[in-house]
Amino acid sequence: MKMLELRWVSKSYGQRQQLLILALITVAVGATVVAATTGCTGASSVTAHAAAGGTTRAAAAVTEAPVVACGQLASHDLSDVPDAPTVILSATQVTPPKGAAVCQVAGYIAPQEQFRLTLPVSGYTGRYQQQGCGGLCGEDYLGSAGSGSSKGSAAAASAASCTTVTAATAASDAMAEGTDNQGHIGGETDGLWAKDDPALRVSFGYASEHAMAQAAKAIITAYYGKPPAYSYYNGCSDGGHEALAEAQRYPRDFNGILAGAPGNIEAQLLGVVPAWVIAVNTGSDGREILGSEKLPALHAAVVKACGDASGLIEDPRSCDFNPATIQCPAGKDNSSCLTPAQVNVVREFYLGPNDGHGHYLYPGGEPYGSELAWAGVAVDPAADSNWPDDTFAYQIGITYLKYMGYWQNPPASFKLSDFHFTVAEYHKLLPLAGVYDATDPDLSAFQQAAGKLIIYQGWADQEISPFGTVDYYKAVVRHAGGFAASQDFSRLYMIPDQNHCLSNGSPQVNPSEAMSMLLSSLQKWVEQGAAPGSFSFPLLHPTAKLPAISVHPLNPLSQPPGGARGLNTQYHWVGQFRPGGELWCSTQGMDLVCGHRRPPISYTADTASKAGITASSQ
Repeated sequence: MKMLELRWVSKSYGQRQQLLILALITVAVGATVVAATTGCTGASSVTAHAAAGGTTRAAAAVTEAPVVACGQLASHDLSDVPDAPTVILSATQVTPPKGAAVCQVAGYIAPQEQFRLTLPVSGYTGRYQQQGCGGLCGEDYLGSAGSGSSKGSAAAASAASCTTVTAATAASDAMAEGTDNQGHIGGETDGLWAKDDPALRVSFGYASEHAMAQAAKAIITAYYGKPPAYSYYNGCSDGGHEALAEAQRYPRDFNGILAGAPGNIEAQLLGVVPAWVIAVNTGSDGREILGSEKLPALHAAVVKACGDASGLIEDPRSCDFNPATIQCPAGKDNSSCLTPAQVNVVREFYLGPNDGHGHYLYPGGEPYGSELAWAGVAVDPAADSNWPDDTFAYQIGITYLKYMGYWQNPPASFKLSDFHFTVAEYHKLLPLAGVYDATDPDLSAFQQAAGKLIIYQGWADQEISPFGTVDYYKAVVRHAGGFAASQDFSRLYMIPDQNHCLSNGSPQVNPSEAMSMLLSSLQKWVEQGAAPGSFSFPLLHPTAKLPAISVHPLNPLSQPPGGARGLNTQYHWVGQFRPGGELWCSTQGMDLVCGHRRPPISYTADTASKAGITASSQ
């Protein structure tokens, strides 16, 4: 194949403006990359507790005590940690309101990846859990510990909330807990940090979580005298993307990985989907066509058409609801029906991004059953004069396309409506897919390392189409040699009627209970060899008719229970899931150089073990 070397060269040491030099190096005939997408945030912070609600988790054989005082960690020189030169800015022993004492460590990994690491002072079980981030991440973990932004900033407040959750979790689970900001400070939909810094794009795209794992294990080794016995990764949304990137790129970082609603087809997810849902809902007058007042009636009609006896839509791929069935009579318009223009919007939402000629630019659209959750993501009340600027789709779509989606940024005047839904425009997003990509279906190295992977997602996910997740897992299963072979190291659970990261649902499962059950099962699989089977996730508000939702491992090679039909199954994505498409980037002087050749990868725990590293030698 043609290997593409990307070299982003700084004009001078002090200049931020850079230009891109492309050099094509011919190597061999092979596959072509076409795919790549998008916590501790509100949705994913709840996932950190492995034993909530009385769930039994696998017990570690022994507990470990610290070999140095917490405060002494700040004096350790960690500048030579492989792939993660690290500085500890603070190490403080604290006692959460509910829980035992923990050692809270804050610092950064060069060049500017902030992190928090929480270490139990007593009862440590030898486990480390790394928590993924959400959106575009950017938490400020050093606002109160170093030279970060002010304590009053939104990012600092979010990081403080996350730290509180993590500290309580680490103390109650006796598990070391770590999280990072993916190399930048910013809001959930803020991508300005990436505008003129390609290295930060690499950190966000794939490098940050390996660096965090390296740093965390080095600090854990310094504190307890040995590396963790078991390491886990747990993330949803962008955190799910990070989780899959770890399994694909760094298969020995974690023994177990829990990947929720993975935004792993990232270039298309952020570059195409937000622009699509705004474009198809914009009328000729520039105002939105479908208002949120119409969503309850639409959802009720979908459930009536496709729900089972308890009202659950078990699999939206078997739903053939036609939005035209609730079209308003001529001359009428009220909240119980859709106008012809609104029928078309809903239809296009279900179909997903396409060029109008059968070419789909993302695998799937909004799933049947997700309608209520469209509010705020892409749809506002009809009277909202700020639409679409105040929607999540607009905010993350415009920032990605302006500052993150291309090696050479579009002009400052670029608008979301400037993106055109053509195959040609789609292909312009692919050069960075190799950085943001987490779509390699070859998990053989992860399997050989005895790694275990659980992927989960709600069938009614309004932010990341569940069909792309199923299609990716289908590629994993095929590459593994079939469904039976894939079950040696992986599971996929699709949960009916649940929205993004189990943040809501109709009805909603209890998110803390569901996450607790999933993580506990992952630990048992890793530590005891007990593979997970079916789950019965209790509802947040159970009823006598429906106390829980049962979920079985999904075989993506099998047809949906009711057959594939309806608008959700009509897409034919122009992309593919192929091995070897990842770009690997490194800085050489002031240049960023990227190629498809996998570099040597270091693993801190291996280094520490072979060298006999103890706290005194760190």
